Amino acid sequence: MMTAMDKRNEPRTPLTRRRQAGLSLTGFLFLLPAALFLLYANFIPFLWNTILAFQDWNGFRAASWAGLDNFRRAFADELVRSSLGNSLYLALVSTLGAVLLGVVLAAFLYRLGSREGTVARLILFMPSMMPIAVIALLFTFIYNPTMGILNNLLSLLGRGDLANAWLEDRNTVMFCIAVVSIFRMTGSSMLLCFADMQVIPTSFLESSVLDGAGYRQQYFRILLPLIRPTILLTTINTLSVNFKTYDTVFILTRGGPGNLSKTVPILMTETAFIHSEFGYSAAMGVMLTVVIMAIIALSNKALGGEQHEL
Repeated sequence: MMTAMDKRNEPRTPLTRRRQAGLSLTGFLFLLPAALFLLYANFIPFLWNTILAFQDWNGFRAASWAGLDNFRRAFADELVRSSLGNSLYLALVSTLGAVLLGVVLAAFLYRLGSREGTVARLILFMPSMMPIAVIALLFTFIYNPTMGILNNLLSLLGRGDLANAWLEDRNTVMFCIAVVSIFRMTGSSMLLCFADMQVIPTSFLESSVLDGAGYRQQYFRILLPLIRPTILLTTINTLSVNFKTYDTVFILTRGGPGNLSKTVPILMTETAFIHSEFGYSAAMGVMLTVVIMAIIALSNKALGGEQHEL
């Protein structure tokens, strides 16, 4: 009787090769619409934006070649540098908080029973399913200095001296916006990490129990190293989303007070559609893209490390 190994090593006939080629062609045809959509929606706009960054165009007259002038102007502009710093702060703090909380919550969910875990996952993932406009408006009421929940709660606890105009204070505005992003993104990080934990063989944990390991040792020595690729994935995804944050900042502060919370996406939109400087706005976009790619490369290097196979 021919075994599975013998069948695998059996030389392919022309019919088998044609069938394999047909399957490959079928797979390619199924992928083609998605590839064309990604090309149209992502690559072509990125290429056009890069070309536009080297031009001077107000949206009406013909564009003229500006070379590196837009980039020199952006590097010298204090508002661009502060907006880039705000985008960097928001992305790093939000990503760090969302990923860390997601990993911790996944560890707690892993210990729950199936029924309790299902309810807890639904509740914790719910903010990720809500529209960002709804979340931002919710936190607008929470941070309200006169009737907001946060200041009223501090008063009830006898710490009314800590009450603040949270979105109008230069020392708290960016962190408060980051908290909103953390609230929104934690559920996605938690669910990805929990799903990866579910595929880890229970024999790994059972063997460690025989060696006297508690859950803390199991988590840090077994679970956490094995889900490192998923942590890297959710970190890169969260970074990409938070770097491009526009709607959250716009709804909460519109970039204010003054320009204290203005980020690059908001500044780009104002520069292009209010001041009609599309080339200058595109140059800011290229600068932000370079920063995003550098941060993602550093994250990949920091979290990549050795890979563990199950």
